[in-house]
Amino acid sequence: MIAAAFSRVADRLLAADPGLVRLHNALRVALACLLTGVAGIAWTVSHHQPITLAAPGVLFAMVAPLFVRDARRSAWFGTLFWLYLGSCACFAAASVLSRYPLAGDAGFLVVMFVGMLCQACGPRALGCAMLGVVCFYLGLYLHPSMQHLVQSLLLSVLGPVMVTLVGRVLVPTRVSASFRLAVHTVTLRAARLLHAPGAANLSSLNEAALSLEEQLALLNPPDAETVRERIVEVEVAAGQHAFVAGPASGGMQASAEVLRHAIGRLREMAQRGRAGSEAGLPSGVDVDADADVRVAASTAQRFADLRAKLCWLPATRATTAAFLAMLIGHSLSPERWFWAVITTFVVFLGTRSRADTVYRGAQRLVGTLAGALVSVLLVAPLHGSPGLLVAAMVLCVFGWAYFILNAYAPGVFFITVLVGLVYGELGFAMGPLAELRIEEVLVGCLVSFAVAMLMMPLAATRHVETRLGTVLAALREVVRVAGYSRAHGHGTADGAANATLDATSAMRKLDRSWHDLRVALKPLQTQRVVVWNPDVELATGSLLCCLHWARVLSDSTRRGDAVSEGVALNAAEVGAAHVESIVARLDSLIARYSGEGSALGGLEKREASVAAVDVDPDAAPALAQLDGAVAQLFDRLTQPASQTRRMFNWTFRSRSV
Repeated sequence: MIAAAFSRVADRLLAADPGLVRLHNALRVALACLLTGVAGIAWTVSHHQPITLAAPGVLFAMVAPLFVRDARRSAWFGTLFWLYLGSCACFAAASVLSRYPLAGDAGFLVVMFVGMLCQACGPRALGCAMLGVVCFYLGLYLHPSMQHLVQSLLLSVLGPVMVTLVGRVLVPTRVSASFRLAVHTVTLRAARLLHAPGAANLSSLNEAALSLEEQLALLNPPDAETVRERIVEVEVAAGQHAFVAGPASGGMQASAEVLRHAIGRLREMAQRGRAGSEAGLPSGVDVDADADVRVAASTAQRFADLRAKLCWLPATRATTAAFLAMLIGHSLSPERWFWAVITTFVVFLGTRSRADTVYRGAQRLVGTLAGALVSVLLVAPLHGSPGLLVAAMVLCVFGWAYFILNAYAPGVFFITVLVGLVYGELGFAMGPLAELRIEEVLVGCLVSFAVAMLMMPLAATRHVETRLGTVLAALREVVRVAGYSRAHGHGTADGAANATLDATSAMRKLDRSWHDLRVALKPLQTQRVVVWNPDVELATGSLLCCLHWARVLSDSTRRGDAVSEGVALNAAEVGAAHVESIVARLDSLIARYSGEGSALGGLEKREASVAAVDVDPDAAPALAQLDGAVAQLFDRLTQPASQTRRMFNWTFRSRSV
C-alpha cells in the first residue's frame, strides 16, 4: 500500500517535472543555503560579529545553483567562478558607493541596465545578472564599514564552497539517471492520452519529448539514434490517437493499442537503462570530454553572436521603469525603495510584449499579497522556536527554487514569506513592514505597466502573430526537406544520413517554435471568458494537427520509406503536387503574419484556399493528410475580416490550447 502510494506520488512529480530537474535544483539550493547559513552564522556568533556578515554568502548559495548547469567539470567550475566574481564585485562596489547616495542609485541603475542587456546570452550571463542586481541591492542596504566589507567578502567564500560540496558530492548531477527519468516522464504523459486524447495533453507530451531530446544531446550515448526513433514512434502514435481516431471511430481501440505498444518499447528502454549502462558511462563522468576536439567558432563570430543577443530596447525600458520606481519608492521609504526597483527588474526580465509584462506583474502582485499575509501569520508562532523557524526558512528556499523559473507566482509567494520570517526574527514589526512591501511592489508593477504601454513596441497580438509566423516558416521547412527527399531520393549512404539529420533538425525546430507560441499565448489564456484577438488562438487545434502530420512526414523521410516500383512515379507526382499546394498556402500565411498581409488580394487568398490536390492519397498519405490540415488552418486564419484582426475583440472562448 505504501509502495503503491509512493509510486503514484513519484509519477505525479515526474509528470509535472521532466527528469525531476527542478526538484534536484531545489534540493541543491536548499542544502547549499542551509549549510552556508549554519557555517556563516556560527562563525559570526562565535566571534561576536553581526550575523548580517553572512548574508552575501547565503545569498550566493541561494541563487547560484539554479544557473550552474554545465555537464563538463571545467565549465561547471568556470560558471561558478564567474557567478562568484560578479556577485563579490557588485557587493563591494555597492558597499563603497553607499556612502554617496546619488552615486549608489546611479550604480544600481547601471547594474540593472547591464543585467537586462545580457539576459539572453545564456544561463551564465542570466545568473550573473540576477546575482549582480541582488548583491548590489544588499550592499546598498547593509552599507557595511570597510572592516565589515572585508569580513563579509572573506566569509562569502563559504557560498561557492557549499555549492560545490552539494552540487558535486551530496546531490551531484547524474546525467544518465536524469535521462531515464525524462524517458519515464514521456511515457507518463503519453499514457495520459489513452484516457484523455486532447490537444493539451499532446502539447504536454511534446514538451516532455523536447526535454528528453536535450538530455539525449547532453549524454550522447551510442544508441542515441535508436532512442530518438522510439521517441518519434511514441509522438506519432499519440498524434494518431488524438487526431485520427475519433470517439465514435472503430479505429479508436486500434490506435490506443499502437500507442500502448510504443509506450512499452520506450519504457522498456528506460528500465534497462541502456542510455547509461550500455554506454559504460559511470555517474558523474565528464560526458562532454570530446568537446576539446570540436571546431571552435572564431572570435569574430562569437563577438557577432554576442552582439546579436544583446537586448538594448528591453534594457532601456527596464532602466526607465527602475528610475521612475526609484523616485516614487524613495518617497515611500528611504530604506525599502529597493523593493520597487527590483520589481521592475523581474517584471521586465524575459518579457517580450505588453501582455507578458502585465501578466508577470500580476503574478508578482498576487504572490506578494499572499506571501505577506502568510508571513504575518507565521512570525509570532515561530518566534522563540529556532528549529521550526529554520525548517520554515529552508522550506521557503526550497519552494522558491522549485517554482521561480517555471511558475513565477508561487516562487514570489515563497520568497515573500522568507523575507518576512527574516525581518520578523530580526525584530521588525511585521504589520507595517508587510504593508510597506506591498506598497513598494505595487509601485514597481504600476510603473512597469505604464512604461510597457508607452515604450513596448510589440503588442500582445503582434507578438503572438510573430511566433505564429515562426511556426509556419518551420512547418514549411519540414515540407521542403520532405519534398526534396522525395524528389531526389536518399541515394548514397551519406545522402541518407544528411536527409535524416535535416528531417530531425527541421522537426525539432518546429516543435520548439510551437512551444514558443504556446508561451506567447499563455498571458491571454488567463482570461477565462474573453480573449484578445481570438482568431489565432482558435486555430491552434488545426495547427497542432499540422504538427502531427508534419511529424509523421518527417519520420517517413528520416526512415527513408520507399514505395514499390509500380507506384513510384505516381507517388512522386502526388508528392510534388501536395508539396506545391502546402507551400503555396504557407507562403500566403507567412506573408500575412510577417506584416505583408495587405499585399495578398482577395483573389490570391481565394486561389490559395481552393487549390486542393485531387489525387490518390494512398500514394503519399502523410503529405495528403498534411495538405488537408494546412488547408483547414488556412481557412481558419483567413476567414476573420482583416480590418477587425487587430482590434480588441471580446468574444466567448469556445476552445483552448
